[in-house]
Amino acid sequence: MLFIFNDPMLPHRDTALDAHAMANQFARHLSAVCPSLEWEVVRCAIEKVYYRQGHHCGVLYRVTLRHPAGSEADEWFFGRLCPEGRGFNQLERAVSAAKHFYVAHDFLRYLPPISFWPDLNMIVWVFPQDPKIAALPYLVDPGFVRQQIKTNLSHLREALGNGIDGGSEAWWHCTEIRYDRVKYMPGKRCVLRFHINMAGPAGESRQVNFYSKSYNDAWSRYHFDMLKSVYEQLAARAPIVNIPKPLLHLDGFNTFWQEEWPGQPLIEVMEEQNWEELFPRIAEVVAAMHRSRSNGFRPGPDPDEVMNTAEEDGTKFAYMLPQYQRSIMPALERLRKEKSALELQNIPAAPIHGACRVEQMLMRGAELALVDFDAVAMGDPHYDVAEFIASLQYLELSRGLSRQRLARAAKLFYESYAALVPWSCDRRRIGWYARAFLISKMFSSIKNLDFQALQRLEVDGQEIMGGWLESIMQN
Repeated sequence: MLFIFNDPMLPHRDTALDAHAMANQFARHLSAVCPSLEWEVVRCAIEKVYYRQGHHCGVLYRVTLRHPAGSEADEWFFGRLCPEGRGFNQLERAVSAAKHFYVAHDFLRYLPPISFWPDLNMIVWVFPQDPKIAALPYLVDPGFVRQQIKTNLSHLREALGNGIDGGSEAWWHCTEIRYDRVKYMPGKRCVLRFHINMAGPAGESRQVNFYSKSYNDAWSRYHFDMLKSVYEQLAARAPIVNIPKPLLHLDGFNTFWQEEWPGQPLIEVMEEQNWEELFPRIAEVVAAMHRSRSNGFRPGPDPDEVMNTAEEDGTKFAYMLPQYQRSIMPALERLRKEKSALELQNIPAAPIHGACRVEQMLMRGAELALVDFDAVAMGDPHYDVAEFIASLQYLELSRGLSRQRLARAAKLFYESYAALVPWSCDRRRIGWYARAFLISKMFSSIKNLDFQALQRLEVDGQEIMGGWLESIMQN
C-alpha cells in the first residue's frame, strides 16, 4: 500500500476504510444502544470518502440490515474521524444542530441521531441528520412531501400524464410515497428519487417518479433557475439534448424537484455499446448544446482559474506522493508556459455544461441525456470537450480500461465534434485543458481515497501519467 495510508493523527483510518471491519463495528454499536434489536447488519459499503491528511476523514457508509422476517433496509451513516482529543468538541456542536426526523424503520427509533464512537474517535450521523443540509429531515418525511405535492400539484400535471387538467387536478391525492437513495455528499448535496402513487377522482391511479436535489445553501434557487433556462432554451433550439425537466423549487428548503428521465448511467453501460457509434453520438449532443446559442448564464472559467486549480491540486499531490514530483512539477511548468498563448486566442463563447464528464450522462436505447447543470455557463467550448476527454482517460486509472481503446474513443469524440461546429477546434487548446483537468483528477484519487486508482498509481502510475501528459490531443 502507498505510504499515504500512514496518518498518525488519524490512527483508526484504516479501520474506517475497511468495509468488512465497519460492518462489525456497526453491528457492535447498534447492539450496544439496543440489545433487543432484531435487525442484523449484513453488509456495509463505502460510497464516498473525504480525506484531508492529518485533519479529518469523512466516510459515507451504506449499511444493509435484515429483519428475521426477511425484509432488508439500506441506511446511510456518515462517520467523521477526528484527531485524538478533538472529537468531543465537534460532537457538542453537532448534537446542538440535531433535529427530529421521520423514522422509516423501527430500529432507527433506538439510535441516537448523532453519536460518538470512542474506540474509533469517530462522530457518526444517522441520515437524514446533516449539520449543513438542515432541511433534510423534512425532505424525507412523507407528511411534508405529501403536503408539497398537494400544494404544487399543477407542476406535476405533465408528469401525471393524460387525464389531469386544471379542473380536476385538485381531486387527485397522494396514496403512497417511497424514495431511493441516489447520491449523497454529506454537508454539500443530496439526491433522492421519489416514487409517488396518486389516486384520481374516478379511482384511476398514476405513478409519478421525480428526483429531489437538496443543497447546503440558498444557491439552490440559482441552480434551479439556470436549469430551467437551459431546459427551455435547448428544448426549442437543440431538442437532441435531453435534459430532465425541472419541476419546482421548494423555497426555504434549498431543494428542487426534477422530472425523472428513465435511463441508465452511461458509465455503467459503456462496455455494452458499440463505441464506433456511441462517441460520435455523444459528440453530436455536446455540439448541439454548444451551437444552440442559449444565453443568460454566468461567465465560464478562464485559463487562469483552470491553471490555479491545477497548481493547487498538483502541488498537494506531489507533496503527498513525492515520487511523482518529477512528473507533476514539469507538467505544471509546461502548463504555465503554454497558458499565455491560449489567452491571446479569440474564442467564441458558447453555452457550456461546465462539468461535461462521462458520469454526467444517462443512456436509454440510442438516446442520451445530460444531467447536473450546476456549473452551466457561457464559456469556452473547448473546456467541455477537454473535460469529457479527460474523464475518458481517467477511466484507465479508476476502472482499469485500456488506454488504447480510450484514446480511440477520445479521437472519435473529438473528430465528430469538430465536424459539427462552425469554429475551429484547436487541438493544443483542448490538450492544455485536458492535462490540467487530469492533474486535478489524480489529486482527487487521494482526496477521495479511490483505492482502485491508488493501487494502479502504485503499480504503474508513472507510465500511465507519462502517457497522459505527453500524448493527449497532441499533434
